[in-house]
Amino acid sequence: EGAFMISIPLEAFLVVSAVLFAIGIYAILAQRTAVMVLMGIEVVLNAVGLTLFALWGFVGRRDCSGRFFSILIVTVGAIEMAVGLGLMMLLYRRRQTVQVDDYESLSG
Repeated sequence: EGAFMISIPLEAFLVVSAVLFAIGIYAILAQRTAVMVLMGIEVVLNAVGLTLFALWGFVGRRDCSGRFFSILIVTVGAIEMAVGLGLMMLLYRRRQTVQVDDYESLSG
């Protein structure tokens, strides 16, 4: 270990991840605009990625599965945001609103 290594317990990472997850779930359930719902989903995915990185660092570094899954989650989150924002732009052009309540029926 280097002179500048700071030992942070695993519980600290898990608490931060749980708080981020709770904030993301609140954003998904309480917000009315579709963009904020997408941002909530992104925060939830980042909380899961933080948990995987923390567990990978504390359980063992010989196995790369935690790193692989974290990179996979970040990639899926980026794709989700790109597709979601594209859909929101399309829906805004058709309905002139981004309020989630106005999208009850997407047909016609």
